[in-house]
Amino acid sequence: MARSLSAKAARAILDAAEIVKAPDWSETRRWYVVSGGRQLLVIEPSYGGTSRAGRNGWIWWLAEGARMRNGPEPTREKAAIAGLAAWQRWVTRKETP
Repeated sequence: MARSLSAKAARAILDAAEIVKAPDWSETRRWYVVSGGRQLLVIEPSYGGTSRAGRNGWIWWLAEGARMRNGPEPTREKAAIAGLAAWQRWVTRKETP
C-alpha cells in the first residue's frame, strides 16, 4: 500500500476495516484486519501469561511496511484498535528527506 495517504483516504480505509480469521487460523490462531481486500494488521494470541491457557492477551503488527509491534492488549478488538491507530499514523506520515 502506498504511504503518504491523506487523512481522509486513510479514514475511508479504516471505516471499512474488519477483523477476519486467517486462512491458517486452526494452526496459528491468527486474525487479520482487512479493508477493501487488503490486509492491514495481523493479530495473534500472546503467550507467557498466568491464565489457564497460558495467554496474556493479544499482540498485533502491521501486515506490510513498518515492523511495528505492540502489546499485549487485553482483547483482540483492543489490539485491532491500537494497531489501526498505528497504521493510520504510518500511512499518513510525510516522508522527510
